[in-house]
Amino acid sequence: MLRLAQALVAAALVPLAASLQSLQPRVHAPGFAVAVLRNGRIVERFAAGDADVARSLRVTPQTIFHIGSITKMFTATAVMQLVQSGKIDLHASVTRYLPQFVGWKKVTIAELLMHRSGLPNYLDAALATGRTATPTTPQAILTAMAAKPLDFAPGAHFEYSNTNYVALGLIVASISGESLAAYERRAIFIPAKMHATFVGAAPAGRPLALGYKARDGAAIANPGDPSWYYACGDILSTVGDLARFDRALMNGTLLSPATFAEMAKVARPATGFGDAGYGYGVMTLAFGDRTLVGHHGGLPGFEADNEMIPRDGFAVIALGNAFDFATSGPDNLVFEQYYPKQFAALVVAAHAASAKPVRDPNPALTRRFAAFLRGFLAGKQVDPQLTPQMAAALTPSAIAQIDAQLFARLGSLRRLTFRDRFIGDGYRSYDYLASFADGYLNLRFTLDSSGALAGFTKQ
Repeated sequence: MLRLAQALVAAALVPLAASLQSLQPRVHAPGFAVAVLRNGRIVERFAAGDADVARSLRVTPQTIFHIGSITKMFTATAVMQLVQSGKIDLHASVTRYLPQFVGWKKVTIAELLMHRSGLPNYLDAALATGRTATPTTPQAILTAMAAKPLDFAPGAHFEYSNTNYVALGLIVASISGESLAAYERRAIFIPAKMHATFVGAAPAGRPLALGYKARDGAAIANPGDPSWYYACGDILSTVGDLARFDRALMNGTLLSPATFAEMAKVARPATGFGDAGYGYGVMTLAFGDRTLVGHHGGLPGFEADNEMIPRDGFAVIALGNAFDFATSGPDNLVFEQYYPKQFAALVVAAHAASAKPVRDPNPALTRRFAAFLRGFLAGKQVDPQLTPQMAAALTPSAIAQIDAQLFARLGSLRRLTFRDRFIGDGYRSYDYLASFADGYLNLRFTLDSSGALAGFTKQ
């Protein structure tokens, strides 16, 4: 959703399929698919590019993608169904349902849903160290995190943590007496008429998109074992099935209208997500006289976005098979065509947000990141403090490839402007607006506990 507000796409009001087709070379993914729901009916389904580059298999509207953190909408829906039936109290302690985690006694179910619990985020470190290559269990994930202190007092503020949703998934399983996957099939997929949605992995023979490290499709990106994404990112689906999920949320099939409205109504500011708020498993963003409700998702090799306008029974879903897939491209084309007035207001708000001054808490660190970036643009690595993983990854050929794909058209770096920072599980992340001679990018730099550079990504 943040990308929708930040990335602006100019497009004439031509038929949507033609606009999306012209966008294909610029979305940073081998292939992508889009669906549009209007008044509760799927009115557009579009696909372009390759699902499997080596085999020249094309993406179709029936292609199955990993949807990453859009999974959290499903977990939250399961929780709210149990709230409706009186089996979960949103304001009860986690320990009522998971008594073994005594250190989380002051954390409530609502705080888990809203990422305001203080539970450290397990997934970033697991990905950075390669632990996701071997299977785990949700119990093992939570046990490891329970051995760590909370990052902050429960309820104090927002800090996105995948650990929250692993805990919620185990709570659903414990109360329902069945696995989370079985519960989701019975209580969500079947009622919503979702016949191409799966947990963990798609069955053999289904049309599945491979994930790639970049839009050229030269290198496959392996998300790792799906057990690491339990309840926070382990669902695979199609654009059509996600449209059916949205319809079932908005028309009362899965939740009462009041319960679904409450999921978005409780949203509070979400640090690091611009003007967006975060409620019970959904993000919200003002959209002129409307409100967008949805979630973004990403895994190694995949990016996804699901945005609804509940007032109108409207939704747009965009799925792509590279981690750098710009979901804002198709989203913006859809919104510009169906909601031109509201889209224009969003553009104005995005410009205002990017110009709003924010005090830089560490100018020396900003200078370090700027020096790293200028060296990177010159084809070399100049920061002596890198994690071993970053040092191994930033080979001259890798730098040249990333530079060509991401920075070549932007020209020289003019300045880095601090926007936000986050702390969790021993990592510190800093977000910047990078101004170049011919454009802008939102970049995130991540340091480990020793101050070594552990990550460098486009936001």
